[in-house]
Amino acid sequence: MTRRVLALAAALAVLLPAAPAHAAVAPGGFIRTTVSCPAGKVAVAGGTQVLGEGSRDFRTVLQESAPSGSLWLITLRNNDAAAHSIGLFAVCATAPAGYEVVRRDAAIPAGGFARTYGLCPSGKVALGGGAQVVGEGSRDFRTVIRETGPDSVQGGSLKLWRTAVGNNDTVPHTVGFFAVCAAAPAGYEVIRRDVALAAGGFVRTAAECSPGKVVFGGGGQIIDSSGADYRTVTQESVPSVNAGVFLTAMRNSGTASRTLALYAVCGTSLSGYQIVQLTL
Repeated sequence: MTRRVLALAAALAVLLPAAPAHAAVAPGGFIRTTVSCPAGKVAVAGGTQVLGEGSRDFRTVLQESAPSGSLWLITLRNNDAAAHSIGLFAVCATAPAGYEVVRRDAAIPAGGFARTYGLCPSGKVALGGGAQVVGEGSRDFRTVIRETGPDSVQGGSLKLWRTAVGNNDTVPHTVGFFAVCAAAPAGYEVIRRDVALAAGGFVRTAAECSPGKVVFGGGGQIIDSSGADYRTVTQESVPSVNAGVFLTAMRNSGTASRTLALYAVCGTSLSGYQIVQLTL
């Protein structure tokens, strides 16, 4: 096994430092909170994962993940029979050249589904993105992020961020679909790694940046041109503090096997780049 493969395996096993034993989300518990970047910086990406418990299916559900200036919002439910220590993360930097956040709203009926995107202007690329319920305050909206990650229009540059959201609530919700846009940073590249996701199956693995590069955003999307609701559940989605990788954990609740594309948006760095961690 090469040194690089060993490094990736280690990052997946213990991607981030263990949380204090008392900082946990109880079985059936729910969190909706934000991670703040330091003064003068903006959040270009973010995410969440279970900390200090190795690598397995922790039965968490990512419900919302989205930017808001210097903040990154995360909503997560713990559907496991055990409590879990949850880390929430924001990728922070001084606003890069061409920085802007774009948003597209979609109404999702009770029990419904939407798969759409935030689209960056011409000449810009998507560094991160996601989705959240908008205009309804703060509570458990019972949404589920099924897929999220960078994408292109007709094979062009990766200038949009596509997210698929299911609404498991008994009332409709308006969901904002976001992309964090900027001029392509130095060393910009998007790494894609395809893995098999069996019907009823689960994967927890990562896409890795090229040597010497850091990770901005990332995620996972099903490779299929139909754009249907594939009944996947994104459980964890997070950039690594310790290595240039982006971790995704996803369950396939559908009845057909799928190909899952894992993504890492990478570059040599951004001015003021850092990953901020909040532990619950």
